[in-house]
This record gives sequence, C-alpha cells and structure tokens, in this order.
Amino acid sequence: MTRDDDTTESSDDSAADAADTTRRSVLKAGAALGAGGLAVGLGDRAAAAKVEEVCNSDYGTIEVADGFSLVDNQWGNSAADQCIWLNEDGSYGYDFDASGTGGGINYPQVLVGTKPWGSDTGVDEFPVRRRDVDELVIDVEADYSQSGGEWDWAEEWWLMEQPVSEQTQTHQYEIMLLLDWNDQHDHGAVEAEAVWTDQYGNTVDHWTTYPGGGTSAEFYIFRIQGGHDGGKIDLQPIVDYMTDEHGVSEDLWLSGIELGNEYWAGCVGQTTYETFDVTVNGTTYASGSGESADNGGSSPTPTPTDTPTDTPTDTPTDTPTDTPTDTPTDTPTDTPADDPGDGGSGDALVVNDYDGDPAWSSNRNDLGEWCGAGSFENGSGEVEDGALVLEYDNGGWFQSQINRDVSDYDDLVLEVSGADGDEASEVLFDMGGVRTMLAGVTDDAVGTTTGEVRVDMASAGIDRSSPSLRLNFWQGGASTLTIEAIRLE
Repeated sequence: MTRDDDTTESSDDSAADAADTTRRSVLKAGAALGAGGLAVGLGDRAAAAKVEEVCNSDYGTIEVADGFSLVDNQWGNSAADQCIWLNEDGSYGYDFDASGTGGGINYPQVLVGTKPWGSDTGVDEFPVRRRDVDELVIDVEADYSQSGGEWDWAEEWWLMEQPVSEQTQTHQYEIMLLLDWNDQHDHGAVEAEAVWTDQYGNTVDHWTTYPGGGTSAEFYIFRIQGGHDGGKIDLQPIVDYMTDEHGVSEDLWLSGIELGNEYWAGCVGQTTYETFDVTVNGTTYASGSGESADNGGSSPTPTPTDTPTDTPTDTPTDTPTDTPTDTPTDTPTDTPADDPGDGGSGDALVVNDYDGDPAWSSNRNDLGEWCGAGSFENGSGEVEDGALVLEYDNGGWFQSQINRDVSDYDDLVLEVSGADGDEASEVLFDMGGVRTMLAGVTDDAVGTTTGEVRVDMASAGIDRSSPSLRLNFWQGGASTLTIEAIRLE
C-alpha cells in the first residue's frame, strides 16, 4: 500500500493544494501486483472494461455481488457528475466531479444489509439484534483518489427499534467510522482518543457526537487514527463501546453496513473496490475482484443485472448538517462591514436579506458565499415578499456560508417568525463547532410576528474564525419558519 501526494500539480500549486491531496491513496490486495501495479493502479482501473454503469440517477443501483448493492447516492448535490459501475473482473466503484458546483453532500456507496428507510440487499444476517452481535468484521482493499474539495471515506450503520421488514424509520442511532479523510474535513476536538486498538492493529478515536444528527438519530462519529491502510477492521468494539459507555440498549437492531465517499462541492474523485467483505457471526459475504472468503455460497464474481434500478430506495442517510465542516466554493475577498458589497451598513454585516439581489435561486448570499436548502415541504424554500419561507414536517436543511473571520462581531441576529411560535425548540442550530437546539443558544423566542432571535456567539462558544450557519429540521416538528434577514452585529 502507498500513499502519494498528487504529483501532477505544478510546484507553484503543490503547497496550496496540499490539504486536498495529502491522502491520495492506492490500496491493493495481493503481492502479485508488485510495485508497478501499485504505481499505475488508478490508470489501469480507469480503463477497465465495464459491464454495467449508472450515471446521475435517482438512487440507481447495481448488484455487484450476492447481497451487495452499489448505490448512486446523489442526494445533496445533483449538479455533480457522478457514475457507479461494475467492471468485468468483478471490481466496482464510482467516480464523481463536483468542480464548479455548489450544494450539499453526495455519498456514493456500497450497501450490504438493510437501511432504516426500507432497503434490503437480501443478506440473512442483517438486521441483527445488538445483543446477538458476537463478530462483526469488514475487509477492505480499494483504490481511491480525491482532490479539489472536502471529502471522507466513511463506513456506517444504524441501530433501530424494529427491523425494516416490520417497521421503517425506527432508527435511534447513526454510527459512522471514518476510514480516511482530508484536512478540510473536521469535527473539532476529539471526544475520546484511542478508545481501543482492535485485533488488526487499528487504533480508533471517538471523534464526536451530535445529539440530533441529520435524521433525528443520535450521531456518533469514530475515526481510525492516521487513516486505514487496507485490510480488516473489527467493528465489534464499537458495538460494545456504545453499550458499555453510552448505554445503548442491546435490544436494538443493527441495520447493515454502508461504505462510501462523502464529498462536497469542488471535489473530484474516483474509488474502485477490489475487496469489500463483511463477516457477521461467522458468515462472510464477499465482493470485489480479489480472492476472498466464502461468499455465502455464491461466486465472488457477480452476474450483472439487466437494467439499473433508478427508483429511489431511501431518504438520504445524512444531511449537510451531519458533517459540520465548511467548504467554501470560492475564495472570498473580505471587505469592511459597511461596504455595499458585503450587504452591510454601519456596524452590521448582512449575511442575507432576501431582497432578490442576489437571488436565492442563484445559491449566493449577500456576502457572495454559497447558500442553499433542501428536503422541505416546499422544496428548497421559497422567497416571498423579501423573506425566505421554509415549510418543514420533520425534514429539511438550510445552510449559509460566511467563510471569513467575524471575530469583531458579537451577535448573530435572525429576523424570523413562525407559523406556530416556539419553533426555536424544533430547529437544530449548527455554527462554528456548536451544534445544539436553537433554543439552547438564545434567550429569544420565535414568535408568530417577525422579531429578532439573537445568539451571543462568544457565550455560545462559537468559533468565529470562518463559520457557516446551518439549521436542521429533522427534529420531529412541523411548522413554517420565515427568515427575513440574517446578520452579524
């Protein structure tokens, strides 16, 4: 296995792009490939013969092995060009290009087992009760290369009250293990460092916990120190840790295993899976082109499906609020707060006043930064009479990037109203590393007529060096929130 910086950049650009390319990796199974195979693996794979491909679909899938579905999960940034594919030799993967786009997260992935929203790849061992998990191991060898923006390589599962065959959307916990990530992907200080080293030598940190998560589930994020170098990972310690340290009930059901790349606007990349095997309680399910363990009685080289499935099978597993990292799509030029280009006057810095200049549909706020929303009852929100109207029913995300040092400002001010009032107790607030209910960072209530909801950023502990504002509406509430302006004072 080797990890190489991107050597195709000119020397002038290499230092500036180092954060994007320091984790470009080539992971290969089998010594027979030799050093030459490692050096040219990505190029060879890009030219491999494809037997099936799905591009830019609504959750299109390819069955890449018995019990494994490759999913074109393009839910957060539809402007990105994204394809999933199966190669003739049994390897499979995806490529994507989000350069020049603005938007949320995409997560092309391979799934074995179930998801809370009803997907089921037909693996007998999943879902499995938490108390019945005696062995849970994944074995991964992959080629991957990403650059140009924020990304991670993430495995996750869900803990549910009921199997999806009996009831959907009973998920209580979302568990993510980061196998790799770049410097733009950050969750702040580590919550618990080196909580264990598994039997294969992987040392794991508990990076952070988000109480609400993107889908109302409590969201735990772990990471492998230094990134994963290929081979086996023991997931059983995570299962035990959740019960022993965080009181997770052993009666819950573990959904299945997902593995894929989250990426944000500006990122370009490709991942090819040579081996992805999952072992649960003595049964191994195998995929990829490598010689792996028993595939549950089936050949590890799959027979392609006749046609891709282009019908959505899931609601998104994440929202852009799931990962509180700020990836600017442009490099802003800071101007004084009273410069008209900032949309501000006097001591205030106007983030957005929804006056149509710029238009909400152009995904730019008054600072010239990216803004957007989605998954609302009225789509991505609508501007009416100079105000942004967000209709939510246990769903929806909003983001407005700031991406500059605002340490000279004390307060975030939202001019808002709600259809019912008290909407602050239903909205998850995410800014500068602080993630909690809006009601927890302000003394002001949302009323039925427009008023100020003021957040003292210093008192709330918000990092003002380069923040963005995110609001998450997956907290079980249903109402309409109207935002007339957002500014800093």
